[in-house]
Amino acid sequence: MKSENSKAILAKGLSEGYVGKSIRGSVERAGFNLETSDYRGPEGSYHDEWDADFNGGGQEIVETPNGEKATRVYAGGTLAAEELAKLNLTKKAVIGELIFFVNKLGHGTRLDENAEATDGADWKYKYEVLESQKEIPVDLGKETITYKNNLVFIHYHVVSPVK
Repeated sequence: MKSENSKAILAKGLSEGYVGKSIRGSVERAGFNLETSDYRGPEGSYHDEWDADFNGGGQEIVETPNGEKATRVYAGGTLAAEELAKLNLTKKAVIGELIFFVNKLGHGTRLDENAEATDGADWKYKYEVLESQKEIPVDLGKETITYKNNLVFIHYHVVSPVK
């Protein structure tokens, strides 16, 4: 995913969704009830649909003002509630850290470059590009959050232009 325009709207739509400035809603697709997030701004249009509690996935799709389109699909989630409790954590705390890291890194994560960040001594975020194809443009990435060196969150991402 090399288009700076598509990367900008993917990053902006994601960050607006996490800080609550996007339009939130729900939709039914083929009998599945999905949550949604929409953002429209100078960077373009962004739409996200997902079904998840502790685990699940979704798809973001964007269009830039010049008509470029891209998609990012993702799946994964957090440890189960009972496993988080063993670490004295809740899902809300883990998602709070995810929001913190996504907002901190902005355009620097979930795309086509590696990224790392910490929050104090206990929390660590890492996004790693696992594979990047140039011939057929598609990127595969892995996003993790650890707490005291214990994996508490993981998402896999596939990012591709839509043509």
